[in-house]
Amino acid sequence: MTGYDVEKKLVTYREACRKGADWLLNFMNPDGSIGPVQDRLYYYRVPWALARIGEVTAASRVLDWIRHHMFSPAGAFEGMSPQGTFADRYGSYPLACLIVGATLLQRYDIVYRGAQRLLTWQDSESGGFHKNRQDMTATSEQELFPACQGGMTLLLVGQVDAAKKAGEWLKRLWALQPDVAHKLYAVYSPAVGLVTEYPSDQAALYVTRKDEPWQHHFNGGIAAAFLTQLYIATSEKDWLDLARKYQDFSMTTDECQFQSMQTCKSGWGSGLLYVATRERCYRDWTVRLGDWFVAHQFGDGHWENTKFWTPNPSVADKIEITAEFVMHVTNIIDYLSV
Repeated sequence: MTGYDVEKKLVTYREACRKGADWLLNFMNPDGSIGPVQDRLYYYRVPWALARIGEVTAASRVLDWIRHHMFSPAGAFEGMSPQGTFADRYGSYPLACLIVGATLLQRYDIVYRGAQRLLTWQDSESGGFHKNRQDMTATSEQELFPACQGGMTLLLVGQVDAAKKAGEWLKRLWALQPDVAHKLYAVYSPAVGLVTEYPSDQAALYVTRKDEPWQHHFNGGIAAAFLTQLYIATSEKDWLDLARKYQDFSMTTDECQFQSMQTCKSGWGSGLLYVATRERCYRDWTVRLGDWFVAHQFGDGHWENTKFWTPNPSVADKIEITAEFVMHVTNIIDYLSV
């Protein structure tokens, strides 16, 4: 990609963020909740997104509501909204995202108790994060993107040793890959090692193939984002080298990845790598993802998930992905502004 004007791109990206934030704000309820909170837990990233776009008052109101209705004395993100998918898989993920938003707003009532709870999700031996609270033994399955978000969140709150354990988990996962030129297995179990056997109808939950569109194409990008942050925090070059490998997996995945909204986190990885290295290939890829976000935004400002995964999105579904994409585009703006 050559010949683009970064400043013009930034104007377009800022407009997209503003439209997305305005769309989210339309669903704010008088009590500070957002959308149909009785449906399920989908709004975990809303404070993060609103804080990043400068809507501090609205973000604080959402956190106030969460604090009173969805945050236990033990720091668990639970209450009136059903956990939905998070009861079975990715259980630490919403809490890890919530803590980022609370940190941006200096809501230490949520940050410190939440961080201590997040640490209980991490396997003290492997460094990965258990997928649910029902099995936190050696047989537990531990997945890539919750480990990355958990690691980034722990790094943010000063838990560097725990974050490095998550980094070691990613290092082990990469070393165990049998065919990384074509696919990335994303689940590890201390009892089994790399999980390569699973029900055929659940394959996309366990392996990301480069040549198929309906995959978890975010895995390479979020891994690169976390590992680059770990490098920036520690100056340990091994983390940067590993970040490049995960991002290379993402950037060499077939064009079919752009049919899927699950490619979203690739710009997170490339953007941070550009900040860390100033290499043009990472800037170009970040711009490509910024353009991709803009191209897939609906006229009223919201985004929707891939129809393959969510054929008839609800308001909750739209809020969940719009909050995430506002966050991603604000990140891209920051990365390209260095």
